[in-house]
Amino acid sequence: MKRRLIKIMCIAVVSCLFIILSQAAIAAETQYTIDNLNFRSAASLEADVISTLPMGTSVSVTEQSWSKVSYNGTVGFIRADFLAYSSGSEPRYFSATDNVNFRSSASINGTIITTISTGTMVEMIEPGWTKITVNGSSGYVRSDFLSTNIPSISSGGASGTTLKTNDGVNMRTGPSTDNRIIMTLEANTSVYVFEQQSNGWSKVEYNGNTGYIRSDFLSASGRNVELLEWSTVMNLIQYRTNIRVYDVRTGITFNIQCFAKGDHADVETVTRADTEAHLRTHNGIRTWNARPVWVTIGDRTIAASLHGMPHDVSWIADNDMNGHLCLHFLGSTTSSTSASYKADLQNAVQEAWDAR
Repeated sequence: MKRRLIKIMCIAVVSCLFIILSQAAIAAETQYTIDNLNFRSAASLEADVISTLPMGTSVSVTEQSWSKVSYNGTVGFIRADFLAYSSGSEPRYFSATDNVNFRSSASINGTIITTISTGTMVEMIEPGWTKITVNGSSGYVRSDFLSTNIPSISSGGASGTTLKTNDGVNMRTGPSTDNRIIMTLEANTSVYVFEQQSNGWSKVEYNGNTGYIRSDFLSASGRNVELLEWSTVMNLIQYRTNIRVYDVRTGITFNIQCFAKGDHADVETVTRADTEAHLRTHNGIRTWNARPVWVTIGDRTIAASLHGMPHDVSWIADNDMNGHLCLHFLGSTTSSTSASYKADLQNAVQEAWDAR
């Protein structure tokens, strides 16, 4: 009996060591961002943004998190590093990248409900946050925007994204105004961004030349972002004309059209792809929470906010959106009596303005 007990204890110790070593191996794992996303100082959307990581950025995972998901009608938790967004599926669905335990709580001590097989689809309810290291800086990113696979990027074949200059700007040999000017780029020039650094400079490529540009001179729209009152914007928006939306926190873009103007603009996504992109900005969950966005109307880009809950009347057929969304600008109002909701809408407008 004594020998048996010793054997059991040895097995337990070895198992614990295996778990610890496995966790350490995972902690050293390299993953890649599957979209542009904010790199934050803490695991919260309210935390300060250290920098914005371009799609395809290589990061070193130092601490894993858990995602709250639904599987076969049961709600539970899965290690976030075992989930990946599945291209072609509805945006709120993710697939297991390996056999993984589905637990009752966000801990390896949580009761195992079942074991989910590789490739199994689950519905995301609440994403986890993953602690990572990039260029020596530690911070947090949303787990659902990380993958162990390098995403395919059409520009240049390197990890990065394409942005435009907001104004005439100097491209320099280093990240400082003390460095030599390589050339001066005109406003609205497209450049390939390799890296957006925490010191306020971006490493870019233009016409085969590599150099540095001040990050605040770059944006997806290539135009200066304006903070305009709704009374002014109302006269700029044309009915049933495409408006390009840039989600500030993720860099995801999509098109909308306006069908009614009153206290704010009533809008809809134009196509199914636009609806999918919009839903991804809300982590695949329909919510009234406001997102800070830049909207390009004609030749002007304006700070705004857009929630994620389609409701009431719909104008566009076959776009996978049953209802419309509310687009808000500075000073726009809503029929809602909720003070917190009204504040959320205007705070998101301010965030969009501050992120320019």
